[in-house]
Amino acid sequence: MIRTFLTLLFAVITLSLSGWAISAEPLSNKAIFDHGYPEQAPVESMTLSFEKLGLSKFKLDGVSNSTRVDFTNRLDKLGKKLTLDFSYTTSPSLIGRVSHLKIFLNENLVTVLPIDDKNTPIGTVAERSIVLNPKLIKDFNQIRFELVGYYDMVCQDDYSNAIWAELSKSSRISIDRQALALESLLEYFPAPFFDSRDYNKVTLPFVFASQPDENTLEAATTLSSFFGAQAKWRKAQFPVQINATPTEHSVVFATNDNKPDFLLNYPNVDKPTVEIISSPTHRYAKVLLVLGKDTAQLKEAVVGLVFGYKVMTGRSATIDAISNLPLRKAYDAPLWVRSDRPVSFDEFIEYPTQLQSEGYRGLPVRLDLRFAPDLFTWRENGIPITLNYRNTPVEQNMLSRLNMLINGKFVDGFILDNEGGKTITTNTLLPLLSDFNPTQTRQDFELTGLDLTTNNQLTYDFNFAVVKTGECSAIPAGGEFGAIDGSSTIDVSDFHHYIAMPNLRAFASGGFPFTKYADLHQSTLVMEANASVNAISLLLNFAGHLGAITGYPAHRLEIQFPSNQLALNDKDIIIIGKADSFLTSLAKDSALSVLINNNQRIVDQAIYNGAYDTKGAEKIKVNISSIGRLAVMSGFQSPFDSDRSVVSLIASNESAYALLTDALLNEDKTAQIMGSSAIINSQGIKTIKTDEQYFVGHVPIHTLIWFHFSDRPVLLAILSLLTLLLISFMLWRVLALLTKKRLSEGDQA
Repeated sequence: MIRTFLTLLFAVITLSLSGWAISAEPLSNKAIFDHGYPEQAPVESMTLSFEKLGLSKFKLDGVSNSTRVDFTNRLDKLGKKLTLDFSYTTSPSLIGRVSHLKIFLNENLVTVLPIDDKNTPIGTVAERSIVLNPKLIKDFNQIRFELVGYYDMVCQDDYSNAIWAELSKSSRISIDRQALALESLLEYFPAPFFDSRDYNKVTLPFVFASQPDENTLEAATTLSSFFGAQAKWRKAQFPVQINATPTEHSVVFATNDNKPDFLLNYPNVDKPTVEIISSPTHRYAKVLLVLGKDTAQLKEAVVGLVFGYKVMTGRSATIDAISNLPLRKAYDAPLWVRSDRPVSFDEFIEYPTQLQSEGYRGLPVRLDLRFAPDLFTWRENGIPITLNYRNTPVEQNMLSRLNMLINGKFVDGFILDNEGGKTITTNTLLPLLSDFNPTQTRQDFELTGLDLTTNNQLTYDFNFAVVKTGECSAIPAGGEFGAIDGSSTIDVSDFHHYIAMPNLRAFASGGFPFTKYADLHQSTLVMEANASVNAISLLLNFAGHLGAITGYPAHRLEIQFPSNQLALNDKDIIIIGKADSFLTSLAKDSALSVLINNNQRIVDQAIYNGAYDTKGAEKIKVNISSIGRLAVMSGFQSPFDSDRSVVSLIASNESAYALLTDALLNEDKTAQIMGSSAIINSQGIKTIKTDEQYFVGHVPIHTLIWFHFSDRPVLLAILSLLTLLLISFMLWRVLALLTKKRLSEGDQA
């Protein structure tokens, strides 16, 4: 009896210290307190295939005799059990008593598997299940396989094709992870809400006390875009809940007068505040509280968090003031190749040895590059790159090479020389614009084959030659290094920006035109005031998608509810909603009415595959809610500014919002979006042209004329002839005037 009383007393004290009043949300079943507070740490089991973990090298040989598979462990998880289930096939030429397979976990040798060459039929697949020591698990982990193979005890050539072993692609890692009760400290942020150790897609619920207003949505959009920028290639999605108690890592927005039920007795705040607490019902789930006296302070709290979290400590932080954040300049997104100056490779690296390759067949050097989608590359031979690289000395008269690839496609290759530690400049990429000059210390060349609308991967692959020393031997591999110097640059500062619109590919893959300014200070988003949780979730997912593209929070995106006083001039506009949600209670001559009518025309054209009759629009009646689960993504020219664009994300019903989220977050589906309108349903994506093409950006007038008449050679020839005649006439007139003046001066003399 005393023990039970003490247990309950301990629970009450713990809850009180955490800032919770028991009356805020009483538990219906207090039996969980009978045997400790409050519940057993949950344990989850995960199975990860080698393919899912990114292993691409499954075959080992005598030289490239090792491969590794990497996996991570979250900050809030403790590895309890680790099992390695794999199968492999070995060469029948290997000698069993000296050949074996070694397995390492974080460079700790955990087991050695012998190769049986006597009792095993040729081609037999060996299956193994090995329980590894979970105490060796760290944040970033590596399992390495190393083959020691011999086919002859006298004449052994490590480069012989007789030495090999191949892992099965069905091999996998199984791990049991127990939740850890982290302290509620801002020092961990953005963990555990986003954990860089976790390579899975981020799923982070956002909880609102009630239907959010514009300020609250802007705060939530800023935070979701921040998490999207952190997640990058992992992708991030944000389910929305109203007045719910979090059961997993979540974000909660609350003001003094508007709190969810589980926070009713939580203390009020005087300033914008962010705080981390544990969920009252799941202590292993952390809750990020965004608090303010009113909704305007919620936005201040989020902006203070995303720009100042690195100096925040403890459980709670208040934002006393925010210095004026400068507006972002065009095309200066942190993840983009800058357009105002050459950019060095050092600015793209994510870890110190990224630009280095080690070994005879070492891993290639890879860099991710994202360009402004509207770079005007017409009649350009490529994008200038200045490349500097180093390599260890290579054997003379042996062909060691450095190959260059873009998005997995071969671009060019060139021979490595024997200059040891000297920095060497080369003229690799095609086409070569500069002539070779031995006196130059660097050379400029051009990069082609890029997709400007999406992320590009630049690959440099060092391949060192094998040096034979006899009939069945070779100099053992080892000590080979190749490195791309971080001072290498890529330069797009001389390119203009000009693009044909509407272009949904540039929007879906590059966020353009909204991401032209990383903070989105020239963009406005319009959605209905009583938007559903599905529509709000789409908004947050879209903002996270933009954050992943730019690497910067969209903290200046303006969100407006429908009204007759909207100012939409000089803005790129996004529309989110159901097709008929904006059509009520609007003045016919309001800016929003003009915008929605234009959008309705585009949507109708998309549904009728471009057969919409604009002159007889009143003859066609469309009720999108009657045609099932359908979403339409459309782009068109802003009716308020010819240099601005509108993109609408329209759903036929509540469940159709998920189609739009999937189209933006699923890379395979995103790649299918193009043109001016995309119809999305459960069967796939269909794109069509629904509106006239227009252009945004600026190029010199002579380039503009040549570009627009390039597909009309006859008109271009006539225009050129007229231009020459005009110039000739002007020159003739000038010469005639000069002659007349000279003759006149002669007569006077």
